[in-house]
Amino acid sequence: MADDARLSTSLPQHPKTKKLVRRLGQAAAWNLVCLILWAASDRSDGDLSGMSVEDIELSADWLGEEGAFVRALVEVRFLDGEDGAYRLHDWHEHNPWAAGAEMRSAKARWNAAKRHHGIAEADRLVPEYAAARNAASNAAQHAGSTEPADGMQQGSNAPSPFPYPSPSPSEEAASRPARKRAVPPAHPDDVGEQVWNDWTALRRAKRAPVTDTVLSEARREAEKAGLSLERFLSVWCARGSQGLQADWLKPHERGPAANAQSFAERDRDAGMARWEQMTGRIHPDRQPRGAVIDIMPAGQPDLLERS
Repeated sequence: MADDARLSTSLPQHPKTKKLVRRLGQAAAWNLVCLILWAASDRSDGDLSGMSVEDIELSADWLGEEGAFVRALVEVRFLDGEDGAYRLHDWHEHNPWAAGAEMRSAKARWNAAKRHHGIAEADRLVPEYAAARNAASNAAQHAGSTEPADGMQQGSNAPSPFPYPSPSPSEEAASRPARKRAVPPAHPDDVGEQVWNDWTALRRAKRAPVTDTVLSEARREAEKAGLSLERFLSVWCARGSQGLQADWLKPHERGPAANAQSFAERDRDAGMARWEQMTGRIHPDRQPRGAVIDIMPAGQPDLLERS
C-alpha cells in the first residue's frame, strides 16, 4: 500500500488521454486519475487480476454506462489484459515507488523477524520477501557477485528505498553539487588548550558550529568587554550558554577596562566635587533618595527662633 502516486505533467496532453476524453467526455480523465490513486493504495503493483469490469469501474468512481469505461481504457491501452486479469499499462515504469511498496513492507517485516528469531525463521514468517531475496542472491552469484542484487541487503532493518519515485535518481544525484562542510578554525595561540577544548565541547553539545566567523565575533565581543579571548571563552563555558555577548556580562565578569569611568563621567564627578567644595553641601545628584535639602540662606534667623 502506497500513500501517493505519480502523475506525469504530460498526462492531460497525452494522446491516450485525449482519445479517452473524446470517447467518454472530460469526466473520464478524472475517473482515470481516481483509478490510478486507488491502485496505488489498494493494488500497489498495478495488477487488477480478480477484479471484474464492474469492480474496476466502481474503484474509478465511474457513473456512466457499465463497461464503457473499462472498454475505453483497453482501447487506448491504459489497461492491458482481459476480463478478470487486467493490469495498468507500464505501471512499474510510471509508478515505481508505489509498485515497490509491498516488497518494502515485506523487507521491513523480514528484518524485524531476523533480528529476533534469525534468518531461517524470518524466511518462514515472510516467505514473499525470502523468495525475492533468494532469487536476487542467485542472480548475483550467477553474475559473479558476492553481494545480493537489487538492494536486497540483509543488514538493514529499514525498508529498501528502491525504487525511487524519481525516474533517474542516479543522474540527479550525480548532478547535485556535494555539500561542503565548514572547516573548523585552528586553535588560537592566545587561548589555552583546556579552555579551547571546553568551549568546542560546549558548542558541540549545543549543536552549534565552530567556524572562523563565530570565533571572530567572540574575539570582538571580548574586546568590548575588556577581556582577553581566553577569559571571555572561560566565562562563556561557565555560563553554559549557546551564545554570549559583551552586553550580557555582569560587572564582576567584565575586565577592568570595561568597568572604568568614561571621560564624561570623570568630568561630571570632578564638577560635582568642586561645587561641594565651594558650597560646603552635598551635591543634589549625590543626595540619597528621600533626603531633605536645607535651602535656608546662610545667616538668616530661623522662623521658629523668632517666634
